[in-house]
Amino acid sequence: MKHSVIKGAVAALLGTTILVPAAVAQDDDGAKVTSVYERARPDFDAPGVRSGSFLFYPKVVVDAKYDSNIYATDGSEVDDYIAIVKPSFRFASDWNNNFFSFFADAKLGRYADNGAEDYEDFKVGTSGRVDISRGSSVTMDLSYADEHEDRGSPDNNGAAAEYTKYSLLKAAAGYKRDEGLISFAADGRYEKRDFDDASLIGGGILNNDDRDREQYWGSVRVGYHMNEDYEAFVKFTTTAVEYVDSREDGGPLRDSDGWDVVGGAAFKVGGKTEGEVYVGYVKRDFDADILEDVSDFKFGASLLWNATGLTSVRVGVDRTVTETTLSADNGLGVTVPAAGILSTLYSVSVEHELQRNLLLRASASYNKMDFVNTVRDDEVTKLGLGAKYLMNRNLALGLNYSFDNRNTTALAQDYDRHAVIASLTAQW
Repeated sequence: MKHSVIKGAVAALLGTTILVPAAVAQDDDGAKVTSVYERARPDFDAPGVRSGSFLFYPKVVVDAKYDSNIYATDGSEVDDYIAIVKPSFRFASDWNNNFFSFFADAKLGRYADNGAEDYEDFKVGTSGRVDISRGSSVTMDLSYADEHEDRGSPDNNGAAAEYTKYSLLKAAAGYKRDEGLISFAADGRYEKRDFDDASLIGGGILNNDDRDREQYWGSVRVGYHMNEDYEAFVKFTTTAVEYVDSREDGGPLRDSDGWDVVGGAAFKVGGKTEGEVYVGYVKRDFDADILEDVSDFKFGASLLWNATGLTSVRVGVDRTVTETTLSADNGLGVTVPAAGILSTLYSVSVEHELQRNLLLRASASYNKMDFVNTVRDDEVTKLGLGAKYLMNRNLALGLNYSFDNRNTTALAQDYDRHAVIASLTAQW
């Protein structure tokens, strides 16, 4: 399968903007709808340390966590207490026009009784925006991360004695014009994932080289403003995936390319509600004949509703095709490789300002995951409750509870997991 057209288009878009500092942040719009947690609170927001026309924001979060099922297993659950330290900083411009920032963060986890699960993650990146004219801007993002895969990931190998480490390089660039009746946006993204090998229970090595891959996306969005609050749009996205060597351990050639097209509407109502809804079609073709191509409806929605001045509600729906290297039963008693995961995620959250410095949050999500080419289906449910107490501009306390459940047709892969996290945040 040839991916040169897709790679060339994405590379050209990235190349035209990679030297331009840009940002993912949206243009500043006084009419933008913000949720309870997002709102500016001058009495409690970090002041930052000024250096000329830049502001430096250092921050550290210390978590004390209890996890009832650290390995995300079905039966023989192991619980533990984890201390997590998360230092970070952001260096951001304070300009009237244009924007540039550099950031770095780390996450250091230490287990009380299961030291083999200790981890050190980190991430560095830069982002920015160049304002060409009113309503017109160029953006760029670049980041690199060393992270670890959660034990509850569908690609997690239950025979591994340790979690899987991986590196992730991301680059993105785009152009947006939103002035007048017609809006236009073009974006390009690139990701490179490199997975480390992991030790197996009882000895031996789990070879993860067959998971290493690069992925390219390019998209074009055209919208028509019916009035200042409603916009109809069409968006076309193309993608290509190239694996370094997915056949190293006898697996199939997992390289693929595809596209999706959606049409929908974006809206803003009364300064209290904004969102968008869309519906369309997604197509993914795999190089290996043994892998079933994906062809299905695509749909999604995102809504933010400030029900009152103190309460915000978010609702989201998103259907995507994601990568996997798992194999599962094909319904005939034969284990075959899954082509990909057709995932449909539904989510809802409620945020409430009980007092100006006491914020509450509740969330729930349900993810239906269809492993294409097999009969494996996963249903992942997540529930969460949280509270944040803002002591002053430098200190905050947090308390969060989460519940994860996976119900799957795969043998002995179900799990329940409860977690409680108490946190202290210090920022300047």
